[in-house]
Amino acid sequence: MAGFREAFQGAEGHRRQLDRGETPEPNLRNETLAGVMRGDITVNIHCYRADEMAQMIDLSREFGFKIASFHHAVEAYKVADLLAGENICGALWADWWGFKLEAYDGIEENIALVDRAPGGCAIVHSDSSEGIQRLNQEAAKVIASSKRVNIDISPEHAIRWLTSNAAKALRIDDRTGSLQAGKMADVVVWSGMPFSTYAKAEKVYIDGALLYDRGNRALQPRVDFILGQEGQP
Repeated sequence: MAGFREAFQGAEGHRRQLDRGETPEPNLRNETLAGVMRGDITVNIHCYRADEMAQMIDLSREFGFKIASFHHAVEAYKVADLLAGENICGALWADWWGFKLEAYDGIEENIALVDRAPGGCAIVHSDSSEGIQRLNQEAAKVIASSKRVNIDISPEHAIRWLTSNAAKALRIDDRTGSLQAGKMADVVVWSGMPFSTYAKAEKVYIDGALLYDRGNRALQPRVDFILGQEGQP
């Protein structure tokens, strides 16, 4: 924390020069931190423990910048009200915990408790190259673990963990993240409820164009496994 404070203090003069319309001496660190303090750069922080998140929030208050989200944040449930009050999202695992010291206090209800706080913003996240392809099923785990502690979450609400909340954390929710007129959207049409392990993606629209159709071979990816089969060249 001392190192962070020292860095921001060093960048304050750079920021003041920019605010006065002056051209400061080039300095990549100061330029970046000045951009943070001026609100030009969105801040996402990798942070596991509740005390560390509280310290970073204190730092943001001291230097007048906003934190968009904490990533991983396995102890976010301990400070869910604090995060919600600061309009900070949590990009969180469904059930990863205990693999190193600062992850020992993780719980499977973390996302649900962050989400439940008034104004809370939870995002389903995965580091896994497998899990990232199945975030709908990661979200389904959260719905199930929440139900075990009598927190009922509807699918219509949980879909925000994969869509609008992620856009909010990136500060692009005015342009994407929900199906509204005037917004950019990639749309998936599922064969059933998206949080079911049996649901399949039937159609995918990107920028309004149908680019994947389960019923149309011409609109499916071509992979090595099917070369030379079923009339494929």
